[in-house]
Amino acid sequence: MAQQQMIEAIGRLERVVSRLEQAKMPQTLSTNPELEQRYSALKSATEQAVAEIDRLLAQEDSAHG
Repeated sequence: MAQQQMIEAIGRLERVVSRLEQAKMPQTLSTNPELEQRYSALKSATEQAVAEIDRLLAQEDSAHG
């Protein structure tokens, strides 16, 4: 069950990252400092979440591998 939840969470993160990469944010960001700050915070949080998932997966692999 936990593994399935992890797989679903990774899928959601991948979709979010894909949407962020496809967004035409850079054009809008230059005219809206608040939006730029929020975008940067979201990007950073997403990168941290992906890094944490990578760490958990590596830990799981080492425990069972």
